[in-house]
Amino acid sequence: MSDAPPWRWKASFVASPWPHLIVDNFLPRALVEKSNADIKASTSGFEIEARGRAQIEYSLLRSEALWKAIYSRRTIHLLSSAFAGVVALNRENWIQLRRMNSQTPEFPRHHDFVRNEDSIASFLYLSEQWTQENGGRLHLFMDGDYTSPTISIAPIQNRFVAFQTKACHWHSVEKVNGWERLSVLALWNFTPANAALSP
Repeated sequence: MSDAPPWRWKASFVASPWPHLIVDNFLPRALVEKSNADIKASTSGFEIEARGRAQIEYSLLRSEALWKAIYSRRTIHLLSSAFAGVVALNRENWIQLRRMNSQTPEFPRHHDFVRNEDSIASFLYLSEQWTQENGGRLHLFMDGDYTSPTISIAPIQNRFVAFQTKACHWHSVEKVNGWERLSVLALWNFTPANAALSP
C-alpha cells in the first residue's frame, strides 16, 4: 500500500533562516473536524507552566484519532525524508495539546536545544478562522541577536510545521488576540543519516 495520502497536501522544506518543514492540508478534512470535536468534548483542563516571562498551557492529547494520525508511519516517513535521518517519537514527552488565547503572554525568543539530544519538534495547528489580526504567528530569527523575525509562519488550521531543536534555531510566538490558538506538539528523537533520504 502506498504511503501517499488520498488527499493533496503541499509540503515545503524551507532553508531560510534555518531549515524547517511546512505542510499544508496535512490531514483529511474529516479527521481535522473529528479531532476538534474530540477536543471540545474532553473535560480535561490545561495545566499551566511558567517559563520566565512566558507560560505554557498544555494537556495530554486526548483525541485517539489525532494521536494515531500524528504518530503514524506517514508522519515518521515525512520527517525522516525531510531531515535525512532516523526519527522516533520521544515517549518521555508524548503528544501534547497546547493552547494560547488573549490571556496568554507572548512566548519570547528562545531555542529548544538540549545538550546531548538531537530532536525534532513538530506542531499541527488546529484552530480555524485565523486572521492576521489574531496574531499567534511563529516567528523564526536568523540568530538570537535579531529583534525582527526573518520569517513568520501563520497558524493556519491543518498546517504542520517541524524543525530540529538546535541552539541556533531561534524562534518565538507572538501574542494571540481575540482567538484561541490550539496546536499539537510532538517531540521526535532524531539520528542523522550519512546521506540524504529521498522524499
